[in-house]
Amino acid sequence: MAELWDRYRQDMQRSRLLLFLDVIVVAALALSAMVQVWQAPESSWAGGRAVHTVLIAAFTLPLLVRRRFAVTAFVSIVAAAWVQLELGGDLGQPFFAAVIGLYSVGSHAPAPQTFVGPAAIALQVAFVDVPRLRDGAPVDEVVPAWFILIGIWAFGRWMRHRAHESLVLAERAQAAERDAQQQASRAVAEERARIARELHDLVAHSIGVMVIQAQGAQRAIETDPELARAALSSIESTGRTGMGEMRRLLGLLTTADKDADTMPQPTLKEIPDLVARVREAGPQVELAVEGTVRDLQPGVELTGYRVVQEAMTNVLKHARTSTVEVRIRYQPDSLDIEVRDCGHEGSDVAASAEKGGHGLVGMRERVGLYGGTLRTGSRPDGKGFMVHARLPLDRHPA
Repeated sequence: MAELWDRYRQDMQRSRLLLFLDVIVVAALALSAMVQVWQAPESSWAGGRAVHTVLIAAFTLPLLVRRRFAVTAFVSIVAAAWVQLELGGDLGQPFFAAVIGLYSVGSHAPAPQTFVGPAAIALQVAFVDVPRLRDGAPVDEVVPAWFILIGIWAFGRWMRHRAHESLVLAERAQAAERDAQQQASRAVAEERARIARELHDLVAHSIGVMVIQAQGAQRAIETDPELARAALSSIESTGRTGMGEMRRLLGLLTTADKDADTMPQPTLKEIPDLVARVREAGPQVELAVEGTVRDLQPGVELTGYRVVQEAMTNVLKHARTSTVEVRIRYQPDSLDIEVRDCGHEGSDVAASAEKGGHGLVGMRERVGLYGGTLRTGSRPDGKGFMVHARLPLDRHPA
């Protein structure tokens, strides 16, 4: 609705501006013609000044409606100019008004009516110019005007075609933009649903572990209090992690999916297997793990794995490269993941992956869910594409 209102307001502003310009043109033609009529002696104007004043209004005022009623305005101007000429008027303004009207026929008249312009030129040639040539009028004073008039009408037609073409292109661009937004929205919704299913599995796993540990603690509470205490401590830790994942799960708008995958979710420990599969597809992948490797929250582990997986998928789909670098850094308070390709000639990951957008949308959704940041784009040296994700680590999950 806002877009339609903005377009309506722009159209109104443009219409006012065009009408203001037409008023200036009409005023200039009318005033200059009036000055000529009223400065000359009364006897030099057949029918008197009053008649010619009316004719001036008749061939100038129609210009105010030339865009909406192009053919009617043109016919009125030509008729008034012809009468004025027959009465012996020696004014140049009717010619300029007729030229503007002829251009308007080409640029604003509907397609079936626009040929009134060439028809009027043909009538002038047949009934005015040909007799003048027979009476001895110089050819170079008559014939060039034909081409000028045809050129004016043709220029109007060309401007109409350009305006229509611009309108069509603008509508197509708007339709493409709306389609891209709808696709991006669908991709976000699908990715959120997928994330929710995976988080559901993680929460269910945490609850299952807690139940088993609670059973063990219940059996050992009399015979081995230390073992029971350790089990209860593990239940607390697992419960806090599960509650954190549950909050993230409830933060997503999801839809039920009967075909949800129930396979165990991957972790960062399975990155070497992923790298090995990519190597089998051709690229040489270098994997580097820095920092102290430790177990993280299941959701963080899954998000890290998915980021590497999607980045490697983009490399296989879009990059013509032979070398890929994967770096995983365990920082005290964050997990950094970086995937780079070497960017051989012909590689177009930046244009293809970001333009396609759905894989990167999924990455941003996952990383943003854990309060992380994701940077994608060309490498600083301009050679290749880079994906860098940073996931904050909560030392005391609630």
